[in-house]
Amino acid sequence: MMLPRSQVKIFASTDVVDMRFGFDRLAQTVKAAMGHDPFSGSLYLFFNRSRDRARIIYFDGSGSCSFSKRLEKGTFKAPTAKGGEASLQIAASDLALLLEGVNVSRIVRPRPWQPTPPEHRP
Repeated sequence: MMLPRSQVKIFASTDVVDMRFGFDRLAQTVKAAMGHDPFSGSLYLFFNRSRDRARIIYFDGSGSCSFSKRLEKGTFKAPTAKGGEASLQIAASDLALLLEGVNVSRIVRPRPWQPTPPEHRP
C-alpha cells in the first residue's frame, strides 16, 4: 500500500456505501453527503455495510484514482462520529492501520512533543 504524504488530508465516510459505485458516484457522495470537493486532492475512504471492503478515491491533478481492498477474514474497524458528522479526518498512519484491520480507536497515542519555550529552559 502506498501511503499519502503527510500534507494530504484523508477523510473517512461514516456512512456505508455500495461498493459497486465507481469514481463518479463516490465523488457525488463526497460532494453531497460530506460537503467536500472530490477534486481537492484529498483522499476519501468508504466502507461497505458488512465492513469487509474499503475503497479510496482521490484526484491527483491529472486523473481520478480509485483503490479497493477486500479483507479475506475479519472486518474493518471503521471510525465512528460522535456528533453525527458525515466524515472524519484521519491521519495517514490511521489509514494504514485501518486498512490492515486494526481498531484505531483503541490505540493510545503519546502527546506530541513540543519544544520548551526559551524562558523555561535551565
